[in-house]
Amino acid sequence: MVTRPDSTYPVIIKPYKLDISQFGETVRDRMKFTISNVSEEDLSLKLVSIPFSVLSEINLPEMIEAGKSAEGEIVITKEMISEGFEKSFTFELSDEAKTRFTVPVKRTVKSPGASASTEDGKLPDAAH
Repeated sequence: MVTRPDSTYPVIIKPYKLDISQFGETVRDRMKFTISNVSEEDLSLKLVSIPFSVLSEINLPEMIEAGKSAEGEIVITKEMISEGFEKSFTFELSDEAKTRFTVPVKRTVKSPGASASTEDGKLPDAAH
């Protein structure tokens, strides 16, 4: 558990939790995020765990140079466009420790005029 995700090493992921929730008519099926290499060595990235049931694509940079940032992107499967979920994906770095980062991905779907409930039928915390 990382208590300060803005101070992880050797990379920082922003946002550190990918919330691709949809609260209107416009379909949100993809989201970009940034990975910053805060180490002094170039790092390559390799996906090691992918929730294929909810994500059709996870695009990561092959390498991020020391001190630089690069963009990644996730794309939701067509089957999950109208569904909510909480999953994660994991990637491994080429540093000596073979550091792994697990990135949470959350989706809540609420159409306009719907009741204040989440995908599991429970009221959200703010509605109690």
